[in-house]
Amino acid sequence: MRRAYEAQLAVSDFPRRVFFHQPMFRAACESCGPDLLLYGGFPYLYGDLRLRIGAGCKIHGRTSLVAGKVFDAPTLELGDHTSIGFGVVISVSKRVTLGRDVRLADGVFITDNPGHPLDAARRRNHEPVDPESVKPVFIEDDVWLGTRTIVLPGVRIGAGTVVGAGSVVSRDLPAGVLAVGSPARPVRSLLQPLERDAERVKAMAYSETQ
Repeated sequence: MRRAYEAQLAVSDFPRRVFFHQPMFRAACESCGPDLLLYGGFPYLYGDLRLRIGAGCKIHGRTSLVAGKVFDAPTLELGDHTSIGFGVVISVSKRVTLGRDVRLADGVFITDNPGHPLDAARRRNHEPVDPESVKPVFIEDDVWLGTRTIVLPGVRIGAGTVVGAGSVVSRDLPAGVLAVGSPARPVRSLLQPLERDAERVKAMAYSETQ
């Protein structure tokens, strides 16, 4: 019975998705690659957000993509085959970049800004945050953010890293690790030995140039 119900929902959703939701979303994007899949409705779009969407991206309709009012045309970029789950919120005042094959589980929150000024009077007047408090976020290829992960301004998450459910990422995370907690910290490497050696050599070479 449940499979029949799900099949019926999928059939009824198909015309809206193909003939209305996906064309309307494409029209809202600065660029959008082929094979876009919107499912579960149409994402909530707020503000003058510049959207650059790669090929084969999958976005749930209960996603909120929100532009701040600090800089003109803040940019959200999704790499090819990136997937955004139910209830994800991405707040962009300058730039948030997601690489290829990134997975955002349900309820993930990503922001490059603090949301409101610390000063109560400025909040009452609905003033935007200070420009210096806006710090771009970069999430590299093959990252998986677990359910209800929070990513705060200025963070870079290295390629292949997995962040456990409910974690708060307030500082950079290296590539190829499993990270959990608040603040999120690496608990073990996900790289094979040869990959770990290569990453170590790259880190040493980088430190020698500083």
